[in-house]
Amino acid sequence: MKNNQDTHPNRWLIFSAAWLIIFLVASIAIFSVFSEPMTSLHDWSPSDYSLAYSLYTLIFAIVAIFAGIIVDKYGARPLMYVGGFLFGLGWFLTGSVTTIPMLYVTFSLIAGTGAGMMYNSALVTAMRWFPDKGGKVSGFLLSSAAIGPFLLSPFSAWLIEQVGVTSAFRILGIIFAVGIFAVGWLMKSAPKGYQPPGYTPPQQTNGSTNIINLNWKEMLRSPIFYLLFLTLVFASTAGTMLVSSASVIAQVQVGMTAAAGAIIVSVSTLSNFVGRLSFGFIYDRFGSYASLSLNLIMTIAALLLMTMASNTVFFTICIILLGFAFGGLLVVFPPLTKTTFGDKNFGMNYAIVFLGYSGGAFVGPRIATYFQETTGSFTTAYVIAAILGGIGLALVALILYLNRRKARRIQASS
Repeated sequence: MKNNQDTHPNRWLIFSAAWLIIFLVASIAIFSVFSEPMTSLHDWSPSDYSLAYSLYTLIFAIVAIFAGIIVDKYGARPLMYVGGFLFGLGWFLTGSVTTIPMLYVTFSLIAGTGAGMMYNSALVTAMRWFPDKGGKVSGFLLSSAAIGPFLLSPFSAWLIEQVGVTSAFRILGIIFAVGIFAVGWLMKSAPKGYQPPGYTPPQQTNGSTNIINLNWKEMLRSPIFYLLFLTLVFASTAGTMLVSSASVIAQVQVGMTAAAGAIIVSVSTLSNFVGRLSFGFIYDRFGSYASLSLNLIMTIAALLLMTMASNTVFFTICIILLGFAFGGLLVVFPPLTKTTFGDKNFGMNYAIVFLGYSGGAFVGPRIATYFQETTGSFTTAYVIAAILGGIGLALVALILYLNRRKARRIQASS
């Protein structure tokens, strides 16, 4: 049954609120801006400081699973209020830490818990209002996670210069909390089975993996879940390798200065942003697995080209291609999860699938740093990441084969 739009809030307001929330939560990417001033101020080692980021990511992913249960049952509003408070509080209190354990409590635990409550919850809530624009909405929403660090990084650097690193943490904490509270009330859940006026859902084909309304236990019994999960782990390895080491790679591989390396980071961020927008349209035009396959092929090609990049221009082109593909990867998986396992438990299911990204975020940077330290170059890391991407492409082919076999079996029995 179609719903009368007049009885529901403007879904674009909900989209805008989710966009801003994701924009602010994605500020975790500016954590590296505070590295040098914080380690210098407190005489900490960079590795101890960076561990706070890894712990943050882990806590974020775990909390997101429990937040998914709440979103599916009660909606996102309470998570926006509690999460916004914790996220802002974590940043604010980090301005007062004097020891590494305190940093892990304030930033990793408190801020990470708040972010885990909000990020996927805002994404899932907004997407449920747009069954007619799944790929595009995913792309536009997640573009905020790329443009956020691009805008907030120079602002944070300026803020540190003006008021000092400790006050900068406090000011940002207040900004984040106020911004999230200002729009959190708009995060209303879509009615069950919501369809916008004029939209006709596509007819499902027998044997499709679009199995409606699997809960998380049923999803974990599906072989498709494990194939998708591993694909996300392998595919995200290359992107997180780039994000964590782009400036260092530029300096080591083609002899760029630190200032030029910073420009490469900006180029990577912008190409990531464009990739997110573009793959939203690609997904809606060509479908889920075609989009994912294209993404993996682009990633593999970029990695192999990186092994041959010895001048600035060629290297920059490779960075643009890799950043574009990585941005698109994160856009493809939310609607793919929704169409594969259903809408009812989308919040919980996507939070579990998203753990695959955390796996890639753990593996990618470590591959890059290990081979740079042991061999003096990143070439072996590129090759390994390309191989993982190839395995991901093979897993997609296996999924398509299983889907076709299931469809033939159902047709034969009907």
